[in-house]
Amino acid sequence: MQHESHIPLEGASNTRDLGWLFGAGGRRRVFRSATLDNLTAAGRRRFLELNVAVIIDLRGRAEAAEAKEFSGVERIHLPIEPNVVGELRAHAVAGTLDVPAAQAVMANTYRRYITDYAPVFAEVLRHVLAARRRPVLFHCAAGKDRTGVAAALILAGLGVPQETIMQDYLLSNQLYRPLATSASEIPPDIRAAIIQVRPSYLEAAFAAIAEGWGSAEAYLATALGIGARERAALHDALTAAG
Repeated sequence: MQHESHIPLEGASNTRDLGWLFGAGGRRRVFRSATLDNLTAAGRRRFLELNVAVIIDLRGRAEAAEAKEFSGVERIHLPIEPNVVGELRAHAVAGTLDVPAAQAVMANTYRRYITDYAPVFAEVLRHVLAARRRPVLFHCAAGKDRTGVAAALILAGLGVPQETIMQDYLLSNQLYRPLATSASEIPPDIRAAIIQVRPSYLEAAFAAIAEGWGSAEAYLATALGIGARERAALHDALTAAG
């Protein structure tokens, strides 16, 4: 059964509307997704019906080198370079690759998103704010890790409880459909550890926030420049009528 937030797009997966989490009252203004590069003609038509004004692409430079364009839609590239497969290969060479090692790589990756990519997430939030009430979609390759952290920070800025943020995050296990070639050389049990999202991965991001800044509110204000005024503007942009 598909979730109420799911938006079927032929040729893409994990596309959904975040509005169900913060009472947007049916107004669709912020979306998250896996890559849009493989949309069929029908998928592109359906995408254009969403009236997205801004696409924020969080993929690395090589991943996004052949990103598809959409007429009338502004595309903003804010690269977060992928590291997971490279680290898994290093474990394989060292003879230390197993499921716990893969899960540790994922958790550490999420911690680094928080500590090393604050400027990227600050830009994501600024672009969402700048769009005001025009719909925005942000995505990476799978729409679950880099996109998952971006979604968590947007929702934290809206005051959504952490347990509810986790609920949205875990929907990727239901809605993401990996490409057949995705990490195909990796053993199936290791591949499952990196393709599936786990509470411990997002918890690692929240732990890095707590350790470095004390709270999500402090991280937003100090690391991302999203203080009380910006959070109020974000809430207005995403929930107000009109």
